[in-house]
Amino acid sequence: MTDATLGTWRRPPLAYVVAELVISPHYSIGNAMPAIQDALRVDYPRTIEATEIAIDSNAMPTPSPAWRLLATDQTRGVQVGSRAISLHATVYSNSADFKEHWKQVLKAVDRANLGAFIERAGLRYIDLVIPSEGSSAQDFLASALQGVAPPEGADVRHRMWVSSHMVENVTVQIRTAAPSPAGTLWPPNFNALPLKKPAVLAAAENALKEGRRIGFIDTDCQAEVQAIFDPAGVAAIYTALHRKMSETFGTLISDLARGEWQ
Repeated sequence: MTDATLGTWRRPPLAYVVAELVISPHYSIGNAMPAIQDALRVDYPRTIEATEIAIDSNAMPTPSPAWRLLATDQTRGVQVGSRAISLHATVYSNSADFKEHWKQVLKAVDRANLGAFIERAGLRYIDLVIPSEGSSAQDFLASALQGVAPPEGADVRHRMWVSSHMVENVTVQIRTAAPSPAGTLWPPNFNALPLKKPAVLAAAENALKEGRRIGFIDTDCQAEVQAIFDPAGVAAIYTALHRKMSETFGTLISDLARGEWQ
């Protein structure tokens, strides 16, 4: 099942979308899971119990329980743990549709009366760059991201670029690879749920099997919240995060990318 696509572009490179709320450790969150599960069961009927590993620089890694609620077609999944609540998707028609699904999750959390303290809100889009014949992954990035020219005759094995900036209280973290390190599909520090593969992900896997070089564009927008959970307030934050996401992505791609993807 690899026919799913993300976005409305003619050949969308978008492979995965995540909205996440990072919360202050909530060790009794398991007590609220029956209510959250019941509220979401119609759209997310399958539940998988999992374990999260929290890494603290001052202590040993700490395992804690987590729950994954998956849609019947496995194109979306909700993950709830003691440190984060998130919505993952591999089908994405537009931002308004994704936001409605996220609002549904937020309402379920609100009805469970968790009283969770929200540390920050994040929105992450991962696009996969699969070069067309006669082009390379770097050709799809803006010229400023293509790096210095290698010595004549050199074979560039991989090229990565990382940046972080803050604008209007939103921290934008950008990671690009063109090409990615050998055999690498996803960017660093990313854990995907077991969801249905979109077409671009299946194409990227095939390209790697054929020994071709691909790349990625990883755009992660985050905002500090530092407040008790409020669904309306959180929804408004995600509107701002998506606006920054769209503005940023437009600066990262080349005219070639726009011509092939749009």
